[in-house]
Amino acid sequence: MKHFWRITFIVTFLSIFFSMSMNAQTIEIKPTKEAVDNLKFYPSSVNDYVRYVIYLNQLEDENLSQVELIPGKMMDVDCNDHLLMGEFLEETIDGWGYTYYIFKSEGEVASTMMACPGAKENKFVSGKTLMVRYNSRLPLVVYLPKDMDLKYKLWMVTQELSAEKQ
Repeated sequence: MKHFWRITFIVTFLSIFFSMSMNAQTIEIKPTKEAVDNLKFYPSSVNDYVRYVIYLNQLEDENLSQVELIPGKMMDVDCNDHLLMGEFLEETIDGWGYTYYIFKSEGEVASTMMACPGAKENKFVSGKTLMVRYNSRLPLVVYLPKDMDLKYKLWMVTQELSAEKQ
């Protein structure tokens, strides 16, 4: 019986260790000079919104990648699923054709209505996300209300698969 618990402990420890090391990946961002120079064409502010700028590394084939924009804010929430209400608007800089994004939201949150016996936790509550084209030649510029933050995910194709006819 001792042997069983030892093996269980070792397997659990190793799985936690490897999942933590895989989740803790960091990417060094080396923006292109062109992207940094192009930031001057974007408005420094839009109404009462805060500007977020994302620079992307140059890739061999940028058509195989996308960026997911995730607006949200930290909130004390219970065990229900929560969604920050709002939507992204796409704007274009006149004369240049460069795109930027505005997340319009009043900060209202929708949630499921389950009874939650536990205490509330401080978590990032996200709004509807937006997938955008990966382009290292331009900064990715997003404007959010002052009390919100922006996270993002990079999506990259690692392998192309073929479907079978049936």
